[in-house]
Amino acid sequence: MNKYAKVFTLGLLNALEYRVNFLLTLLSTIFPILIQYFLWSTIFRGNSESEVLGYQFDQIIFYTICAALLSKLVAAGFEYDVSNDVRTGQLSKFIVQPIGYFQYRISSFLGGKIPQIIIVTFILVLILVVVKWVLQLDVEVALLRIAVFFVAVALSIVMNFFIFYCLSTFSFWFVEVWGIFYTFTLLSSVASGGIFPLDMFGQGINKVLDFLPFKYIIFFPINVLNGKLPWAEIANGMMLQLGWILLLFICSKFLWYKGMQRFESVGG
Repeated sequence: MNKYAKVFTLGLLNALEYRVNFLLTLLSTIFPILIQYFLWSTIFRGNSESEVLGYQFDQIIFYTICAALLSKLVAAGFEYDVSNDVRTGQLSKFIVQPIGYFQYRISSFLGGKIPQIIIVTFILVLILVVVKWVLQLDVEVALLRIAVFFVAVALSIVMNFFIFYCLSTFSFWFVEVWGIFYTFTLLSSVASGGIFPLDMFGQGINKVLDFLPFKYIIFFPINVLNGKLPWAEIANGMMLQLGWILLLFICSKFLWYKGMQRFESVGG
């Protein structure tokens, strides 16, 4: 365990070294948020009702900001490193050394998320203060919901790790997988509620999404925070998060086992 604690620490230090890069990444979300602000402003001005698809204007803007922050926080990115390890043969060094590749990846990933969580927490608290007391928007957020929200976010981060760890096994079957990774990232962003709230897509699409893990990555934690979900549904949602984590863990082990049967070291 000591070696994985060191990997965790290295991931943490690496994230601290590139903290400005993460801040600039967060700043890049300003433009999509502004686009959605003007889009929803136009929609609400042209609508005689105070709600559109179950959301008031204040609520949809609050959702948009939170979704942009969470999308950056839960993002993986390590799948490209896994692909490079498989393609170049660097994976072989993990086979001959007393260190598990899965343990190495998740330790480094979680270590790198600690500074990001701190930064996003600070920004989120600042946004809540501005939204509630400066702009005086109609958004109710309870302290208990904030605490539960961060638990749900932690589970979302772990869940997204397993989703992309499973996806990274495509590297064993395809030489160039960047297109697959990029396309999947875009689709998962939509399916997780990273662009629009999922309940805006209608009951038919939501019935399909109910059988997938994506809605519990962004859409669910935000609805924990904004008060749209009762406590019974929150408890059920978190149980489903844990269930998906277990299922994805099993899938990752199976896919990795099958992939290793095809792996041939040609470098490293």
